[in-house]
This record gives sequence, structure tokens and C-alpha cells, in this order.
Amino acid sequence: MAPPDAIEAALRWRDEATAAPQEALREAERLLSGAAPDGELRVLARHIAALAAVELGRVDEARRHVRLGLSTAQRGDRPKRAAQLQLTLAWIELERGATGASWANLAAAEPHLPAEDRPRATCLRGLLHCQRGHHRDARLRLTSALVHLDGDRRWKANALLGRGLANLYTNRLEEAEQDLADAERIFIDGGRGARAAGCRHNRGCVAFRAGDLPRALRLFEQAVAAGLDVTANPEALVDRGEALAAAGLTRHARAVMEQASQRLAATGRQGRLAETRLALAECALRDGDPAAAAEAASAARRLFRGQKRPAWAALASAIVWQAKLRSGQSTRYALSAARRAANACEDFGWRAAAAELRLTAGRTAQLAGLTSVARKLLGRCADLRELAVPPQLRALGWLAEALLAEQEGNTARLLRACRAGLKAVDGQAAGMAAFEMRVHALGLGDELGAVAVRAALRIGDPQLVLRWTERSRASALHRRALRPPSDPRLNASLVRLRGAVLDAQRAADPKRAMNTVAELEEQVRHRAMLVEGRTDRLRAPAEIGEISAELGDAALLSLFSESGRLFAVSIVDGEAALHVLGPEAAAESQAVRLRHLLARQACGVDSRAAPMFEHGVALAAAELQAQLLAPVLPALKRGRELVVVPTGRLHLMPWAALPACRGNPVTVSPSIRCWLGGAERARAANPAGGKAWIAGPRLDHAEREVRTLHHRGGGRLLTGSGARTDRVLSALDGARVAHLAAHGHFRDDQPLLSCLDLADGPLYAHDLDGLRRSPTTVVLSACDVGKSAISRGDQLSGLTATLLDRGTATVIASVVPVPDERTVEVMLTLHDGLDAGLPPAAALAEAQARHGETGFICIGYGGG
Repeated sequence: MAPPDAIEAALRWRDEATAAPQEALREAERLLSGAAPDGELRVLARHIAALAAVELGRVDEARRHVRLGLSTAQRGDRPKRAAQLQLTLAWIELERGATGASWANLAAAEPHLPAEDRPRATCLRGLLHCQRGHHRDARLRLTSALVHLDGDRRWKANALLGRGLANLYTNRLEEAEQDLADAERIFIDGGRGARAAGCRHNRGCVAFRAGDLPRALRLFEQAVAAGLDVTANPEALVDRGEALAAAGLTRHARAVMEQASQRLAATGRQGRLAETRLALAECALRDGDPAAAAEAASAARRLFRGQKRPAWAALASAIVWQAKLRSGQSTRYALSAARRAANACEDFGWRAAAAELRLTAGRTAQLAGLTSVARKLLGRCADLRELAVPPQLRALGWLAEALLAEQEGNTARLLRACRAGLKAVDGQAAGMAAFEMRVHALGLGDELGAVAVRAALRIGDPQLVLRWTERSRASALHRRALRPPSDPRLNASLVRLRGAVLDAQRAADPKRAMNTVAELEEQVRHRAMLVEGRTDRLRAPAEIGEISAELGDAALLSLFSESGRLFAVSIVDGEAALHVLGPEAAAESQAVRLRHLLARQACGVDSRAAPMFEHGVALAAAELQAQLLAPVLPALKRGRELVVVPTGRLHLMPWAALPACRGNPVTVSPSIRCWLGGAERARAANPAGGKAWIAGPRLDHAEREVRTLHHRGGGRLLTGSGARTDRVLSALDGARVAHLAAHGHFRDDQPLLSCLDLADGPLYAHDLDGLRRSPTTVVLSACDVGKSAISRGDQLSGLTATLLDRGTATVIASVVPVPDERTVEVMLTLHDGLDAGLPPAAALAEAQARHGETGFICIGYGGG
């Protein structure tokens, strides 16, 4: 028999094994090497080893220790120790996701447990109810257990953690946050940093369900920094992947989830693979791949059913039917199955998935002519608009209400619903300092705006149409971050990325070097999502009087599309008119053709082919002018300035190539609100503000260009090795005019990684996001950097959009290549005009007309 002191010491190690698992394992090995074959110390040593192994994520090893300990306890007729081990085995099976085995072990252990362990068994029973989706029973069991766990701090924290999760899944989010925060404090006080970090991670899940995506991502990041080992807890990767997918980073999300799948398999947690497969299905759905989503969700549903987890099976069914409806299924059977899946989802607390499925099913029913079915589905979804739910869900409810009103022909009710829905969407975006996250979050605003625009078109009132096109257009730019995001880790990641790009240019192994660059790019993109802050007040859409006052003699043309047709609202001499311009595809096709031909000309063509290219350019330009500019052509022929708000791929149009625009000032703005905001910033600019002239490396004529401009206009000059990122950003901050002659690279896949080449590597759009006061006027004489990525709602992303977001009034940049030698002359003439007092759009028009160029556009505000 082991001495009492040795038994007491072993019991202390058992109680502390989860706080110091590595040390506990070493102690268990020491005890096992010297304990008697059937001794109590051997049983306790196995118990210590099992608890430490499960804490380290090695559940298969933990099971082995428990089974060996059970065998020893049973041979030695120690029912109390055997029951305690079986309770631990129930915990381990729960960790593995094997709920059936966990229930069986718990039932076998309970009759033999000592009184002090029975509240732990009650706690574990509550956790099992939570795992199976019986969240009401889980809350009751765990609340009951907590009454008896005051003296057992570790299990009290476990019970609070479990109840917090049950509250999370039943949408009691404030209670969930409180329970998880209390559990985190207890774990910290007990020296269990890893468990505390797990609570911090779960608080991120609460924030995610509450619709606070920035906070969720920050909490996930903080949990890892606090000691959450994602290799031992791959489930955390799944949660992070879901948040990344919701933020629009679907490629990164999929990579994270695949990593989670591999780790779950490696750590013996195949039971949790179902959740990963379901998360991948949701990711595929966001990526527009419903076939892959249906396949993955169906596989996950089979696994959940096999594990007797009806709540998760209900969620998987909702994703299956969401995917099938998006694939085109619209039969009564499909809609009925979707309705049942949504009801089951809601019963288990998956409110968002239920709402999204009802909305999709309702729209499908409307398109199929099943109006009564649509009314029922949309009505259930519309109920959300009055509930205390996250803003995104309220917006979904208002969208459903708008679709119901559209079906019933009630325009006033429809517009009220769209107005309320956009308010909910804007409220969510107010807390997002990260520009890319705002762009993604405002996608639902485009759907609400589209419903309202359809109603306005049916009425035929041009002012109403203009008001509603403006409400949802380029809305991310209308909410500027109140202060520049500041994140030392993001800045450090950008520095590492710049260095990696330079290293890749001279690397012996280019493939490996580019893989490093790609990894660092993902780090930068992820860190940019974590910046904290709020945005400024949303500017209301302007009325015709305000717009006309700012226009003066200029004409305005606001383009938009609906159901594949292109429309425009024009304002000339204070009069608004609505126009139908024909197929959107025809205009976009000609615009692409025009840009292609101009790019080929810029690269140089054989003299024999030159007339063919000139004819092609003239033909495309004439057709675009006939389709797009007819409403304002009389005004342009009188030499009036044009302000154009494009849509879709027309944002990339070289407008100066159109005959009526040659020599005429043309301003291209993402929205009228952006144009008016630029006017305010231009007027508020300090006329005595400085100028910055910057030349990047490896660009012919760049240094001559900026040295000449500096000689004429004074200011700060940065060339050669002096044109480093930190110095350039310092020169840009607060400048009145900034001119950058540097190679540019537009990234359609990751627009905020579009960049300009400087001496120490690329200057990214992310770098510009840190400016306190962006220059009033920025001229980018590099090729193609005037481009932007265009997403739903004409949301723009790229270098120019970032500058406008940070407060620049005017950006002059190219949307097609311009030969270096001709760029110099255009730029010199442009700045001569600016120095002579010409507004930016007029100075650019004169410069391009004099030198026969058409590739530059004036973006934002071009007036003076």
C-alpha cells in the first residue's frame, strides 16, 4: 500500500494536471516507473497522464491511459477510483465528439462516484446536452451544477463555459458573454491560461453571432496570443475560418478550414470533422459554388445524424437546401423541404441560417409564380425586423418586408422597408474601421437599394431614382474612418512583405520566394481586418438643388443598371431627366474593346496595322458615345464640363477617348456623395499647403519628370534611394498636391495590395490607409493605377479608392497604359494648368488634348 503522503501528493497532481500538463506528464511517468502493479498510485498516475494528455490535445493517448488505469482499478477493487476515471473517459469522448460513448461512460460512472464528484457529473451531463443541441436542458443541468461547485473552481469554470455556449446557441448573447467572461477569470486565477484563452476565443464566437465581426476577429487573435494552441484545439481554426469567410476572405478561410481538418484527424477528433465540413460548405456557398456546398453539407449532415446531434444536422440541412435553391431548384417539393429545414434550424437556435434560407426560398417562390408560398416564407423572415437581433438580421427582415411590399404593389411600404434596412446595414458598418470589411458588409445594402430602384423606375420620377441609386452606391467610401487605423503588427507585416518582394526579385529559388510573398500578403490582409475604430457620420444623399448649385454650368450623368439594362439620370441646368440607354452588356463590351485597343497602341503597333487600330478605337468610342452620352451631348457640344458617375466596368472607361469629351473637362466619381464630399475637402484645403514630388525606381523619365516639376513648383523632392516608404508617407501626409511617378501594379484579386514601386519595395494601399491627412490632389503618373476592383453596389477598392476614403478630393490616374515618354509632357502641361489656377479636370483635359492622350481620368472631384 502506498504511503498516505504519496497518495495526497498524487491527488494534488491530478487536480493540477490541466494547469501544468507537461509537468504533470513527467510526474505521471515518475510514478508509473515506481508504483506497484495494482497499487492506487498507479491508478492515480494513469489519471494524471490522461488529464494532461487531453489538455495537450492528444486524446488517443489520453484514452489509452484511462483504459489502463481502469483495468488496474478494477483488478485492485477500487470502485471509487474506477468511477472517477470513467468520468474522465466520458470527458475525453466528449472532446473527441463521440457523444454516445461519452453518455455510456457517464452513466456507468455515476452510481459509484463519491458525493464530491457528483456535481461534476451533472456538469458533464449538461455539456453533453449542449453538444447534442439540447440547449435548454444543458442550461438547466449546468445551472443546477453551479449551485454545488462553489468550492470546486476548475469545474465551476467548466460549467460556466458550458452554460455560456448553451446561451450562445440559444441567442442569449449577453448572458453568454457574462458566463464566458466569468469562466475566463476563474481559469486565469487558477493558472490555466490555455483554458482562459479558450474562453476568450468563445467570446469571439459570441461577437460573431452578434454581428460584430471586427470584435470577433480581434478576440480570436487575442486568444491565440494568450496561449490558445490551435494545433491542440483545431475547432478554433474552424470558428476563425467562418469569420474570415464572413469578412469576404474565402480563400484564406478555406485554407484555415483544411488545416483544421488535418489537425482534427491527427489528434483523433474525427467526430469534430463534421463541423469542419459544414463550415467548408458555407464557404463554398459564399464563393458562389452551390454544387460543392450541397455535397459538403450533405456529407456533414450524415455525420451529424450518426453522432446523434440533431441541432447540427438541422443546420446542415439548411445549407443543403440553400445550395439547391441557388442551383435553380424551384419545385413545390424543394420549397416545402426548405421551409421545413428553416423551421428546424430556428427551433435549434440557428436564427441567421433560418432567415437566409427563408429569404432565398421566398425569392425563388416569387420567380416561380408561387405568390402564396412566397408570402408565407418572406413573412416569417420579415418578423426579424422588429426583434432585438444583430443589424444584419434586421436588414434581412427589412429586405423580406420590401419584397413582400413589392409583390403586393405597395410602393410606400416598400420604400419605408428599404430605408429601414439600409439604416441597419449602415449601423453595422459604422463600427468597421477596416475598409475591405466595410465593402463586404455593405453588400446587403445593394440588394435593398436594387428593390427600391426598381420601384422608383416603375414610378418614373428621375429625382426619386437618383436618390435611391445614391443611397447604396459606393457606400463604403461614405463612411471614412474617424482616425487612421494604427496597428504596429500590421505595419511590421507590411515591412516584412516589402522586404520579401525585394528578395524575390533576386532570389535563386523564385517559386519559394513567391510562396513567402503570398504567405505574407495573407498575413497583411488578415491583420488589416483587426484594426479598431469607428467611421464618421454618413452623409445623406443630396437633393437636386444642392447638386445643381455645385454643378453650375456642368452636366451630370449618373449611370446605373437594372436587370441587364443600362439607365441614366441626367442633370443639366437644374433639370433632372431619366433615360434608358440599352443593354449593359453592349456598353461594357465596347468599353473593354476600347481599353484593349488603346493599350495595344500604347505598347506600339506596326505602322501597317496602325490605321486598323485607329479605326477600331474610333468605332468603339463612337458607339459608346452614342449609347452613353446622348442625354448630355448637346451640353458637351457647347463645351460644358461633364461629371459622370459610372456603374460596373464603366468605372474603368477612358472617357477622354470619346469624341465629345476630348478637350472637355470630365470628372469621374464613384458617387454624387463622393463628388460633393470632395468639393467640400477641396475648398477646405490650405492654399499654402506643400507639394510632394516622388519618383520610383526603374521607370524611364520618372526622375526627370519630378525634378522638372519640383524646379517649377517647389516643395519636397524624393528620388532614388530617398524615395522610401516612410519618407514618402511623411511627404504625402497633409500635402496640397502630391505627384508620384512610379511603376504601379493593380491587383484585381486583392485590391488593397495594389501598389507603387519605391526604393525599399512596394507602397501598398494598406500603407495609405494610415495617412492622417491625405493630400488634397494626388497625381499618379504610373500605368493602370487608376483602376479599381468593383463589387456589389459599385463598391470600389484599390489605390484610388483608398486615397478618396482617407480624404483626398481629386486623384488623377491612368486606366490604360500611357508611354513613359509621352507621360512626361502630359504631366508638365497638367501642372502648368494647375499652377495657373485651372481646376484639376480642366487642367487634365487641356493637357491630354494638347498631347493627343486619352488614358488619364480625373477621379473624385474635378472642380476648383
